[in-house]
This record gives sequence, C-alpha cells and structure tokens, in this order.
Amino acid sequence: MMSAGSHTEPGGYTRQGREHLHRTVRGRIVAPEYQDGEDQLATGQFEISDERSPAEIAAVLRRRGLEPVWKDWDQALCGA
Repeated sequence: MMSAGSHTEPGGYTRQGREHLHRTVRGRIVAPEYQDGEDQLATGQFEISDERSPAEIAAVLRRRGLEPVWKDWDQALCGA
C-alpha cells in the first residue's frame, strides 16, 4: 500500500482545527506562543520526502505495469 498526497498536519484532511491551535502541558490546554511573523496555522507533524502529486504517483505506477487503486470509496475520506 502506498499513500500519495498525504497531509501530516492536525486536521490535514478535514481542515478542522487548523485555526484553533493549542498545546497540551501536563494534561492542560495552553495557548501557543508565537514569534513575530510566525505562521499561526497547523503545521506537519513530520516531513514527507516525496512531494509528487497523486496523479504523478499513479503515472509512475502505470509505467511500471501496475494499476493504481484509489480508496475514494472510504467514508472517512469523503468528508461525510
């Protein structure tokens, strides 16, 4: 199984909570501290090394004789 077009930031797929950031310290919610000019939206929890789009990955798979199968039927991914 491969994943293409992944989002690692909190709310990456639903976009929920991106503007309401907080951090937890010893079980308590604490407002984050920002530096001047620092982005105040959720950021990725870890870096992914492949920046290709899902379409680019699908093309690579097809060139290698493989068939990409999309998991677009999963209700968790449909925004329902």
